[in-house]
Amino acid sequence: MQQNNYRVLSSRGREIQTDVALHPGEILLDELEAREIKKTAFAALLSIKPGHLSELLHGKRHVSASMALKLEKLLNIPAEYWMRVQVYYDLFLERNKPKEIA
Repeated sequence: MQQNNYRVLSSRGREIQTDVALHPGEILLDELEAREIKKTAFAALLSIKPGHLSELLHGKRHVSASMALKLEKLLNIPAEYWMRVQVYYDLFLERNKPKEIA
């Protein structure tokens, strides 16, 4: 069986590793603040309740494919980006779960 040797490398060829889990909601919150977009107005544009947007911004909801496409349309940030951040976040959490003792 061949072991995967895939790594993320910097422009200098060094492996990039992080101990930080970044939820896509955190990035979205920064984006909304940078663009001075009101959360309530943005929730309306997404056709979701303000409370649901708040949960997304605070990492309590995931970015679905449907949501990623809406974000792409409204912010001009590719849906693939939002999905990639969500998957990396999920993998980070799963890899760092406490190990169960059998």
